Amino acid sequence: MPSHLTDIATLAPVGPVIAEGRVFDAVARRDLAGTLDEIADALGITYAELRAAIDELVGIGWVSLDLRSDTLTLSLPEDARVAS
Repeated sequence: MPSHLTDIATLAPVGPVIAEGRVFDAVARRDLAGTLDEIADALGITYAELRAAIDELVGIGWVSLDLRSDTLTLSLPEDARVAS
């Protein structure tokens, strides 16, 4: 029998801080590439939450964004790669 908490978690938005954390944690492990929908699905967040997280993380310089054709690539900035 599934937990009622699992059902609530799939229905409720995760919020901006959690979405930003999921994006940053994933990018810290490896570059993320795909469409916005694909990346959002992989991270368990909505399209809108992903867009807001990308805007914030790119704006403060924690994540780099490269857009080519239909593919979006999120990665750590070059100076962060050297430090790690």
